Amino acid sequence: MKILITGASRGVGRSTALTLAGDHDIAVNYRMSEEAAAEVVEAVGKQGSTAVAVGADVRDSEAVKSMIEEVVDTFGELDAVVNNAGIVDPSLVTNIDDDQWSRVLNTNLTGAFYVTREAIPHLKPDGDVVFVSSIGGTSGTVDASYAASKAGLHGLTRSLAREYGNEGLQVNAVAPGPAKTDMNDEIISYLETIEFQGHENVDTYLPEYACQPEEIAHTIEYLLENEYVQGEIININGGMQFQ
Repeated sequence: MKILITGASRGVGRSTALTLAGDHDIAVNYRMSEEAAAEVVEAVGKQGSTAVAVGADVRDSEAVKSMIEEVVDTFGELDAVVNNAGIVDPSLVTNIDDDQWSRVLNTNLTGAFYVTREAIPHLKPDGDVVFVSSIGGTSGTVDASYAASKAGLHGLTRSLAREYGNEGLQVNAVAPGPAKTDMNDEIISYLETIEFQGHENVDTYLPEYACQPEEIAHTIEYLLENEYVQGEIININGGMQFQ
């Protein structure tokens, strides 16, 4: 497969690129850190796959269009998209200003829509779209902008699965709980400042509170390789959805 992973220079995106390397060629999207993206490209190459770094802000529809064209020109085709790019800017809802709300929604939800919209003509038939969502999309969090953006991804996932399923396009999502990433560190730091009780103390039914990014990456790999999963949102949270 020729796979585009957005936000692939760090965290879950980076782990996904390295997990898929060896069997697939990877386009590593980044917004800010060209150096970090280059390191991922090098690591993927060492596993025998072709990789390319493609810089684009997913909030910019024209930049996204150019990125998709660049990936298709480089690989000759595009088989799958992993919409992983996302940000968090936690705040109590009464403290969220207009720019803050728009920045989170435009990155996490609208950006994923832009990428998918431009990719679909190249993916059909038999292509894959995977959205990286969050338990916050179903259970909510004390970060309203983030939770709302992820809930939107769930609706987008199921709508696209209905719209394009008969044409052979598979559309699914993963909904992780806490993962050991820089983004999760930001969330924990925020929760500590407001003395929120009920996040890091949730019983996940597992020995550790947060999973490794590789666990999420392996689930994404499963969705890309399984031909009979459609419109699903797979929880990867150790049972948090039961709380």
